[in-house]
This record gives sequence, structure tokens and C-alpha cells, in this order.
Amino acid sequence: MEKTLRVVVEGCGHGTLNEIYDRAKVESVRRGWDDIDLVIIGGDFQALRNVDDAACVSVPRKYRQMGDFHEYYSGQRIAPYLTIFIGGNHEASNHLFELYYGGWVAHNIYYMGAANVIRVGPLRICGMSGIWKAYDYRKPHFERLPYNNEDISSAYHVREMDVRKLLQIRTQVDIGLSHDWPRGVEFFGDFEDLFRRKRGFREDSSKGKLGSIAARDVLERLRPAFWFSAHLHVKFAAAMPFDGRALIKNEADTACKSSGEPAAWAVVVSDKSANNNATDEKSTPAGPGAPVSAAAPTPAPTNVPVSQRIALATGDLNSRLEAWNNFTSVAQQSEREQAAAFLAQAQKLRENPPSPVPYTHNVTWTKVRLGENGERQVVGREHVVHTNKKQKMEDGSAQNSDEIALDSSSGSSHGSPSPGPTPAKSAETTMMSTDAAETAADAAAETKTNPTATVHEAVASELRNKLPASLAQAPPSRPPHIKTVVPEAIKNGFTKFLALDKPNNHDPFVQALEITAISDQENVHEERPFRLQYDPEWLAITRVFATDLELGNPNAPVPPYAGHQFYQNRIIEEENWVDEHIVKPGRLNIPANFTRTAPKYDPTVPISTAQMPPEYNNIQTAEFCELVGIPNKFHLTEEESQARMAAGPRPDTRDGGGARRGARRGGRGRGRGRNGPSTNQWL
Repeated sequence: MEKTLRVVVEGCGHGTLNEIYDRAKVESVRRGWDDIDLVIIGGDFQALRNVDDAACVSVPRKYRQMGDFHEYYSGQRIAPYLTIFIGGNHEASNHLFELYYGGWVAHNIYYMGAANVIRVGPLRICGMSGIWKAYDYRKPHFERLPYNNEDISSAYHVREMDVRKLLQIRTQVDIGLSHDWPRGVEFFGDFEDLFRRKRGFREDSSKGKLGSIAARDVLERLRPAFWFSAHLHVKFAAAMPFDGRALIKNEADTACKSSGEPAAWAVVVSDKSANNNATDEKSTPAGPGAPVSAAAPTPAPTNVPVSQRIALATGDLNSRLEAWNNFTSVAQQSEREQAAAFLAQAQKLRENPPSPVPYTHNVTWTKVRLGENGERQVVGREHVVHTNKKQKMEDGSAQNSDEIALDSSSGSSHGSPSPGPTPAKSAETTMMSTDAAETAADAAAETKTNPTATVHEAVASELRNKLPASLAQAPPSRPPHIKTVVPEAIKNGFTKFLALDKPNNHDPFVQALEITAISDQENVHEERPFRLQYDPEWLAITRVFATDLELGNPNAPVPPYAGHQFYQNRIIEEENWVDEHIVKPGRLNIPANFTRTAPKYDPTVPISTAQMPPEYNNIQTAEFCELVGIPNKFHLTEEESQARMAAGPRPDTRDGGGARRGARRGGRGRGRGRNGPSTNQWL
């Protein structure tokens, strides 16, 4: 069985398929290959079928371009190599929405969906589409045509429900894909060179704003041999160890030079933990797939603010490894201590409320009126004495007229003031700030009959509003950090990370690699040309979470996290169903069932049109749902589709619309800053 595939990886696509395929061929010839097994595109693919799709892309109208994908969609061209891609932040979101579970956008070009795991021959590949925005992370997929300005911008934001599925995987994968970088990955390559080349990256990195927390969570859980990203329009390579292992530069290794791989990948893994001497003579080469021990690193100091831990890891290798391995655990411990201190204080106040400071003051109200000549005439005075002394109530108890009872609710008969607005939470710190409350909630779910009970229910609403921003709200549905429960079947020692540029920019945008599978699978397609196959474990996970999917409703609650053990038990049950109904009948091959849903490109229609397209039903999604035995929540009848279009988009909730603001920023670009000179192309 051939376990090594010839893969060409590309960064952001930006609608330039012809150039990408031409460059891929040049690279394959340079490597002496007679063919390419797979092309991977890391997002911003821009699958525009016609000009109506352009209205659904987050980009100013004056910068809209059709690109050349429509030639492949219409059948004018056929992709010369099997191609897969994930979504980025400049996509025809309406088109990709049709293929939420994954599907063909053209012959030989496959979209991975919002989140997915598929197999290409012996390779097992996971992918997550979109970019990280904390303020949308825990929301459902509420965007549905016709979009308003905010929907155009938010439709490509990563959602916790999709990441939650990826965090349930228990077996080894070979390749991981995300559009934006996993947070903190920059410190495992030549970050000083990166910061010199990309203005503003040092500041963003020091503030913990560079990269995706969701992608990092998935990377830490799945530990693939390779992880590919794009988005930031720069070529950058890194090598990330796990379990406290230390990476050492292998100067004698010439493999990277001969193969054209990044020099950052020429490393060995030390047998000692990151906090020991990294020059151990017994260091052994450990490429992707080398098993590692579960040696735990020495705990890092807990008095360093979480937001600065990655920023401080700018020194030697040990400090960077320490920051990577202890970043989240320190955050969790800090938040647990804060939550415990607050709850103890709240309980103390409930048991022994402080006595109010007595006061008394007099107020005299004067009533006046205007006479016929306009002069003011005093018609009466009223003298009022205000005091906070306790008054006897009808039941004999004492009540302070100015006191807010800890147990009072908004409907209290004593007129307690309604709580003020919840303090706004920082979009970039939300993910880390709720770990303590979520850990307590998840522990309660394992031992109590009520899985949704949280420690916050014991605190009155008025007191809860006095919490710091990180603890002010009831805990969201993010699962506890999964780093400490990496499954036994996931044994990879370190991950080779690579980000690439976009076409026609500054850095190389393609990389040719020979990738050997480290995953151990059954029923794989073993001969060239390799074909795509469903992954049985992922199909079982999809069945478990299918009923939780909410579409088109911004007010719909996301189902709470039910606990790791609950999901694992359900997944094992569904794996039996998948084995019986899909694996044994030989239905793992992804069918070549591409069908056009929208009209072809008409060059006579101006691309600046603001006309929103209707929502099309995609036969691929329908057939997938039927195969897996789940409801197809994406199907709309003709009447439902017409009614939605007639009703128009929902009103924007922010002045100006998030899509227009985001489009002007152009992703991470700032004019002539991080992404070079502004040009009349999509960033």
C-alpha cells in the first residue's frame, strides 16, 4: 500500500485557480513528480458562480472581481488535480452554506464544509473553515439569505458547535487545516524574522490577538503531523512539540534542503521535558508520528497575567515551550481561584449582611405657579425627612427602605432596582475568561442529574452584575479545555506548521510536499489516482450533533455542552450504526455528484450589483443527510424561499454594518502595512 502522497499546499486562493494550478505543475516538475495526488487551498477560495454571489462576499464593491472559478463551475475548465479547500473570510458564503457538511463546488474541487474529517487515500485530513471572532463564537449559524450587512461579515466566523465536533475525535489524523493560524504558533518558528517582515504582528502577538483560539484547541487535541494555514499573507514555518518535549535544531539534517521543505522542520525531539537541559545526548530523531511519553512540564508561575504569557515567551526555547504548555492551565487555575473567592464572599454577605451607615436628611419642596404678569407665586411647601432607619413591615419584620436584598428578584414587591447592563466582555479574552465557571459546570454535569446547573445560579442577579467581566454572565457552552485528556490513540510527537502567502504578493504561495500517513485506517482506497472517502468516526460524530444544529435564528440558544463522557458514549453507539449502514455496504466513497445549483456567469451583468441571490437547495447536502440518516435542515420549499426573499434581510443592529467596516479593513491588511501596498484586488 502506498502511504506517501504528493501534495501541493497553497495559501489564500483569491479566485486565481488558473495561476495556482500552473504554479503547482511547475513545483511538481521541479520535484521530479510525474503527477500530483492532491492540491490543498487554505481558504479565501472565492467560489463565485455568477455576479449575484459577489453580493454575499465581504469586500467593497469597487474591489469585486469574478476571478476564474466560474470557468470550472460552468464546465469550461476541469481541475487538473484533485483539490480540497476550506473557507476563509472572503468567500461567497451563500454558496458554501449550501454545502455545510462538505461537497463538490465543481468537478474535482471539494469544499470541506464548516468542519470536517475526510480521507484521501491513506491520509486523514481535518479542516475548519472561517476565522476566529470571540463575539460570534458561541452563536448559532443565524445567517440565512437574504443577508444584511452584518450577516455578510459574520457568516464566515467560526462557531463553537462546529469546533465542539472536532474536539470529540479520538484517533490520529495526518493533516489539520485552518484559515487563520492557531494562536501562539508564531513562537515555535523564527518569530523575530516574522515580526520584522510584518508590521504590527509583534504588538498583536504580545496582546494575545494573533491567531485563533479555536484552531489552537483543535491542534492541541488532534496533534496532526502537519497543520496548514493562510490568512496572514506571509510564508512562515514552525515545529510544535507536545507533552513538554523540547525541539532541537538538527544541523546535520539535510533532508529539508534537498526536499525544499522549510528549515524550521529540521528538528529532533529531546527525551527530556521542556524544562530540562535541551542538549540531551540521547535525543532521537522524531518526525511526525513518533510516539512520546506523557511527561508533564513543571508548572509555570501563576502570577503572570494570562494575556501576557505568550507575549513573555520571547526568550529561549524553554520559555516558549513553557508558555505553550501552560498557557491555558494557568488561565483555568487563575479563574478558579477568582470564582471561589467571589462565591465565598457572596455567601458571607448572604449570611452576615453589613449594617448600613445610618443617615437622615431634610428636604423642603416648594410649589410655585406663574401669575398673570409672569411672576412666580409660592402656593405651598412640603417638608420631607429621608432616613435609612429600619421600619416595621406588616409581618413584623424590619425592612430598610434604601436596602437591596441579596435574594430579591426583579419582580420583588419591595421595588428593588433592576440590574444594570452586564459589563461588556473583551472579544479576545472571552475564551479564556470563563474556564473556571465552565469547569465547575461540567463537573456538576457528571455528578448531578441536572446538567445545566451552574454555580452562578446561587448568586442573585443584582449581585451577579457586580462581577468582573470575565464572570458576569452565565457560563457559555464551551467545553472545558481538552488538552489534558488527549486520547491514547493520538500519539504524534510534534506538528509541522506551515502558513503560505496569496498569489501575486511577496512570499511563496505554494509548497510541494511528500506526506506519509501516520494514521492507521481500514477500508482506504490504496491506489492512484486516490479518491475522497468519508471518515467513519466523523460520520458518527455528525449523527450525534445533527439535532443540535440551529439555522437562521439569531436568538436561538446553542445547546449547552453535555460533558465529554456523554458525547463519547453517544459516538460509540453511532459508530456501530455507521459500520452497519455505511462501512459494510461499501458506501464510504464520496460520490462524484456535483450538480450546478445557480445560473452560470453572465458577463453582461455588472459585478457591482447589490441584488441578493435566492437560497438554492443542493442535492449533495440532501444525499449526504440521507446517507447519514440525519434531518436536512438546509432544505427550503419554493414557497419558503420566496417568502424569505420577499421579507428582505433583518435590520442591522450596528450602525454602518459590520460587513462594510470589515471589508474596508481587508482582513488583517492595513493598506501598505502588514499585507503590502493596497491594490485593486481582494485582500
